[in-house]
Amino acid sequence: HVLGAAMFYVRVGQQSFVYTGDYNMTPDRHLGSANCDRLRPDLLITESTYATTIRDSKRCRERDLLRQVSECVREGGKVLIPVFALGRAQELCLLLDAFWERTGLDVPIYFSAGLTERANWYYKMFIGWTNQKIKN
Repeated sequence: HVLGAAMFYVRVGQQSFVYTGDYNMTPDRHLGSANCDRLRPDLLITESTYATTIRDSKRCRERDLLRQVSECVREGGKVLIPVFALGRAQELCLLLDAFWERTGLDVPIYFSAGLTERANWYYKMFIGWTNQKIKN
């Protein structure tokens, strides 16, 4: 789920392993899903932040977030959502933009320039790594 992330498949003799950081088996709004269907390593070394966490579906979590954000905004409140600059910020901007368009909310969305602006520069530089929706 992060632009430029990579998985490494290594085979030594009859043994093989895959080394990877964060990955997502379902597509995001800005990136496709990880593609490792044919890999059958003997060992997988992976990042595991959410390995033992049972969470609601992404759709449910997004629906709840959008409901809370829209309620707050409609009542005149302000919403501050801290997110990682690479990956999460772009995903959140796309989610909110689509929701704003669909619901006709007429309230500006701002994001802190800092690291997110630099991360967006990489998205422009490596646009070929994003999904078709972003390329268009």
